[in-house]
Amino acid sequence: MNEKKFYELIETYKLQANKSLGQNFLVNPNICSEIIDSLEISKDDITLEIGAGLGSLSYFLTKKEGKKVLIDIDERMLLFLNEHFGNLEDVEIKRENILKSDLTKYTKIVGNLPYYITTGILEHLLLNAVNTKTIVLMTQKEVYTKLCKEVSPLSIFLKYVSDFKSIKEVNKNNFVPMPHVDSIVFKIIPNEHIKDSINKDLYKIMSNLFLHRRKTIYNCLGMYLKDKNLAKEIIDTLKISENLRPEQLLIETYIELTKLLSERKLIK
Repeated sequence: MNEKKFYELIETYKLQANKSLGQNFLVNPNICSEIIDSLEISKDDITLEIGAGLGSLSYFLTKKEGKKVLIDIDERMLLFLNEHFGNLEDVEIKRENILKSDLTKYTKIVGNLPYYITTGILEHLLLNAVNTKTIVLMTQKEVYTKLCKEVSPLSIFLKYVSDFKSIKEVNKNNFVPMPHVDSIVFKIIPNEHIKDSINKDLYKIMSNLFLHRRKTIYNCLGMYLKDKNLAKEIIDTLKISENLRPEQLLIETYIELTKLLSERKLIK
């Protein structure tokens, strides 16, 4: 099927979008092509598409070299994908939840992320896509803005294990059904820290301490350890002020804290 007819076909499916799964289908082929080109796929790459849906990105992805894996959890979408791409060489289509996916074999990852699960998917990618060279994602604009401006465990960790930048702003008019807000396409280039063995513990510690982000690090750590005297001892060992708040700690301090708690077998 030619490009024009394929994207016209996607538009006819707008009433079948599952709101509970955050489905909005991108119907601008120029934007779809640009997103896939930004991955810079080579014949040696194994590329994963998250939530392939009706194949907006898959249309151009399947024309690239290398192995391509398209996943979705909606059986209706999988029927559509199999009908249009199932007989193509080096294309695998399967029902799979991204949060349960083994990501270690993928060198490139792409996806249009539903708002309700964006944070969970990003966490899973950053903690498990240890061999991935390039990740290109589209998400609601406000999510990307928060990653850039707000201090949170996810934003701190993202900046530690990668370089990332916005590629393109996508107006909501390019989707069916039309969402309420515009989107941003951004590229993540993981660095050597993506493979650090302490990452999962590091992220766990940051997330726990940020549960009470307005309290001091002394109080947060005391609640986590259930022992304020021990919290004071650890803070003194780190040589930081007990009056700092979680958002004021440098990533290097969180790393030291994680290693110290790990050595003492205090990570829950």
